[in-house]
Amino acid sequence: MIIIFGKWKVGNGLAHLLSLLNMSYILMDDHDFDLSLLTQADTILVSPGVKQSHRIYTDYAAKIQSELNFLWSIVPSIGFANPPVWVWITATNGKSTTTWITYCLFKQMLPNVHVWITWNFDIPISEQLATIIENNQLDGHHIFVVESSSFMLYGLQNFMFDYTIFLNIARDHLDWHRDWAEYKWSKFNLLKNTRKIAITAQHLYNELDGITKQHVKVFSPIFELSQTKFLWAHNQENFAAATLLIETYFSDYNLPFDFAYFAQCLHSIAPLDHRLKLLRTIHDINIYDDGICTSSQALHAALDSFYQPLVLIAGGYDKWDDYTWLEQDFVARVGYAVLFGQTAHKFQKICEQTQVPFVIVSSLHEAVEISYSYAQQHAIHTILFSPWAASFDMFTNVYDRVGQFIHEVEALV
Repeated sequence: MIIIFGKWKVGNGLAHLLSLLNMSYILMDDHDFDLSLLTQADTILVSPGVKQSHRIYTDYAAKIQSELNFLWSIVPSIGFANPPVWVWITATNGKSTTTWITYCLFKQMLPNVHVWITWNFDIPISEQLATIIENNQLDGHHIFVVESSSFMLYGLQNFMFDYTIFLNIARDHLDWHRDWAEYKWSKFNLLKNTRKIAITAQHLYNELDGITKQHVKVFSPIFELSQTKFLWAHNQENFAAATLLIETYFSDYNLPFDFAYFAQCLHSIAPLDHRLKLLRTIHDINIYDDGICTSSQALHAALDSFYQPLVLIAGGYDKWDDYTWLEQDFVARVGYAVLFGQTAHKFQKICEQTQVPFVIVSSLHEAVEISYSYAQQHAIHTILFSPWAASFDMFTNVYDRVGQFIHEVEALV
């Protein structure tokens, strides 16, 4: 008996897929937690959003399979005309943008191939597979470009990736993982389960053992962004890694590579929303939406993109990230900080240490109003919404948070 635990997108996607494959299952969560059924279960598939501290892990660990391990066992039975190519991308920061760039390049460069973007891009792998089956799209060749979180890679054993990109790693998600070592290991799992080529940064390459290094390439962190519609220095690494992966794929499959057309494709890719995007300019004040920022590394990249003091709006759910190392960024870039959420008092300590003026507020409405007023009064031309933390303390999810922020900014006069 298979039990799917968690009724969010992953759980519902698994249920949809198993239904199409005529595999019986029971969908369960905390509201209908059934000890009897869990005891009888052969396999328990747990949604990545369920933390390890949950009793499903403490009481039934021996029966739990990750979504990836389970999917690897059933993908061959789905009926693809050709085995899919799996392209996996992970990092602490930059993985969404790099996934998007890689997907767009594959999509444009290979018009006769089915190219899918999945996981953190709204649609879990299981739901994407179910949709392909329903739409009878199993013919031809398929490439899955997957943004991979550490939760997804936890407990990874048998899923094999064809190509991977591992951009960077820093302390994050210690509210979910037992410790930094486990978080780090979950990321490195991606490289160890790559059967063709893994692409990574030099400092990560240096940490690998000799066996793994045989199929690893190091990308150059330099890329000419004038070929693209993207700004900010950190996007150089995102484009450099994605470009190396595309070129490697074309070489592996002996496909002709049209450099002129590739340049056109690079320039056609639009930046993603909520990632250092200029949202509005009002009375010479530029307001930037970096609402996807949920870590200290991401905030460092954001602050490093500006050269004048700015008003920073930050705060949210505490993931036990280390924030203290950003003190120099605050001294150099933050003229005023507007703080909210669980992490406000952690950020307050940094402001006090660096003598950056700040205020703690209770809502985004208050945060936007105060930030705008302060910027006007002190001739500051940039307001940066870069939360530096997760959203679950005050909002349904990160998109609820950025939606409310955008609403508040649009209401400014």
